[in-house]
Formats: sequence, structure tokens, C-alpha cells
Amino acid sequence: MSAEYDDPNAISAIAETLAGGRQGLVNREHVTELAAEVLRQVARRAVDLRRAKDQLAVLSTAIALTQGSAEEATAALESLDDPLNGLDWFLAERLGPIAKEIGVLWNTDKISFLEATVGASRIYSYLRYRRRPPLMPDRSVRKSATFALVPGDMHTLGISAATDVFRARGWDITLLIGQSHDELNAHFEASEDLLFGFSAGSDHSLAALGRLVVALTVARPAAHVLVSGQIAAEPGAILALPGVDFCETDMEAACRWFEAQVLAYPG
Repeated sequence: MSAEYDDPNAISAIAETLAGGRQGLVNREHVTELAAEVLRQVARRAVDLRRAKDQLAVLSTAIALTQGSAEEATAALESLDDPLNGLDWFLAERLGPIAKEIGVLWNTDKISFLEATVGASRIYSYLRYRRRPPLMPDRSVRKSATFALVPGDMHTLGISAATDVFRARGWDITLLIGQSHDELNAHFEASEDLLFGFSAGSDHSLAALGRLVVALTVARPAAHVLVSGQIAAEPGAILALPGVDFCETDMEAACRWFEAQVLAYPG
């Protein structure tokens, strides 16, 4: 250490400066600037340390999601979650960086495509059930729902007929036909509906249906989803999609399910 730090005169000068002495050679503004700089430096270091800690947590969570057990993956996500913050914060501050890190691990061949897929599926499952209310919120409603044809599907007759039946029974139905995935996603983000019916004619639409359910989950985690049309003739594949609550080809059964959602949680 430099000898200047052992100089009693220097130490005395510093003490007098901080005390505002030495005939006003250093005024209070200088002391304030010194204190402010100390606080800035400490705060900057604290931010750097926090970012480093966050980056390490994001990396370890990405690895747990892609290579760990289901229990380890859930525990890692829960350790980064904060019940006091909403979904937007969780997406921006936690899931976004984690998803990006999984992409980096995949692009640098540190994980396989299958492991990346497992990680994505675990993120989706956690997001779907993160804070989905056990009861639908008080809608004090009018019966309201959105019906949408899966993008790319041409089987419009069934969903149009279902819309007419529901409207005749007092439902306020928004019918979306011929819209792209992005257009439907924009509707999900703006909609206040909590009940959604998706329709498709065959299992060729399964991938598009899966993307649609993911988009709805992110936009409206509390939403409830029914899938209908001929695609629902194979319910196993449909119900395997996290986020689908009910699957039915019969119109009357679908009506009963929608009615039950409103009756179960009256306004």
C-alpha cells in the first residue's frame, strides 16, 4: 500500500475536508459529489453482481429444463418465480432469458433437439398452470365465448352451425374464420373472453391447433378451451396438448360443457 495512506498530515487533511474545514477549500458540494459517486459505484457493482447471479440462475434453469428430471425442472422455475409479480414480468424477466439460453445451448450443440423440445414443453406446462385460478374469475356475465377455425382449415360448416346454435341459446359468440395464427393471437390478447372453442376437420391441423393453444395460454392463462370438429374424433391426441380442457364432436355435448362452465362459476 502506498505510503501516502500512512501520512498523518494527509489523513488529517481528508478528515478536515469531509468536516468542511480548512477555511472552506472544499465546500459541501464537493462532499455531496463524493458521496454520490460512492453510491453510484456501489449501486453499479450491486447491479453487476445481481446480473451475474441472474445469468447463472438462468443457465442452471435452462439445463434443468432440458436435462434434469421433471421435479428438478419445476423446482428450478419455482426458485426464479415471484408470486408478487405478474405474468408479464415472469415472461420478460425469467422465461424469456431462459428460452434464449436454451436456444444458445441448442445452437452450440450442447443439448440435442429432443432436449430442447423437452425444455420448451416444460416451460409451456409451467406457464399454463403457473397461477391459473382454481375458479374462473367473477365474470358477472352474459354468456360469452370465442369460436375460431384453426388456421389453414377449410371445414367451416360445423363451426358456423355451432355458432348459430349457441347464439340462439343466448350466447354472445365471436366467430373467427379464415384468420392467420398472428391475427388470432392478436384477438386473444385483446379479448376478455375466458371460454374458447377451436374447430378443425382432421388431424392434419393438429400442429396448427397446438400452436394456437400455446398462443392462447400465453395471452390468457385463465382461458378454458374446447376442441371440436372431426379432429376431435381422436381425443387422445387432442387431450395430450397441455391447455385443452375438453374435446367433443357432438354439438349437444359441447353446449352442455360450455353451459357447465358458466353455471359452475356464476357471476
